Amino acid sequence: MVVVSKIVPPIKELYSRLLNGDRWEAPDREFPGHRDILVQSRARYEFVAPYVHGRLLDLGCGRGYGFEVLLPNSDGQVGIDISSSFLREARNLFPPVLFACAKGDALPLANCSFDSVVAFEVIEHAQNDQVFLDEIRRVTRQDALIAISTPNRLISSGSSLKPLNRFHNREYTADEFYMLLKDKFSSVEIFGQHERVNAEITRNKFIDRIPVRWKYLLPHLLITLVSVTLRPPLRLDECQFQIDSLEKAPTFLAMCRR
Repeated sequence: MVVVSKIVPPIKELYSRLLNGDRWEAPDREFPGHRDILVQSRARYEFVAPYVHGRLLDLGCGRGYGFEVLLPNSDGQVGIDISSSFLREARNLFPPVLFACAKGDALPLANCSFDSVVAFEVIEHAQNDQVFLDEIRRVTRQDALIAISTPNRLISSGSSLKPLNRFHNREYTADEFYMLLKDKFSSVEIFGQHERVNAEITRNKFIDRIPVRWKYLLPHLLITLVSVTLRPPLRLDECQFQIDSLEKAPTFLAMCRR
């Protein structure tokens, strides 16, 4: 009975999470299904780290894992997220960072107060992407770095113009994403985040044969569990950022200047 009592609560908690996915879900080290998502997220932070400088804002910081990478490259850090529960975890992990609960289209921050802003996997959730970007412009200084990532609509939703992920208000092709950003920032360069596939191990052999629309018939957390069960663990060095073959990249990462 002692063994059963230790096993049942985690199973019940996992079942609850599978059925009731949190709209503001962020990569979680305690959830096995996020194994590869954590690596993909870490890769984005590693890629932008050499360009980060001065005062830093992580907009949509989730549990704050990105600060493990970016703290040494910045001087004064702020994390913004809409989830108060995620921010409680982040405060415990990173006491030096100032965290605040807010939406990206109404930042409680002063004008021209940041030299670097990262906003990974956030803009697709924004109610108004123009206002979201205007807020980023407002709080950044001249020549600030702005790094923004978002899913590739062609990969995440296929031929559907409306996002299949019900928590996304919109998604973009590479051209749409570039045109949106070039009206707001002085320079924009779009990179595609790819996973290098070993010739002998096809990482997506089974998962990618499932029609995109079918994947959304099951809870997202269940899909991620199935994915990590069928695939070998993703390594950080397998995540590559390239300016070509954007249409085949699951994720876009834009490097912009104010």
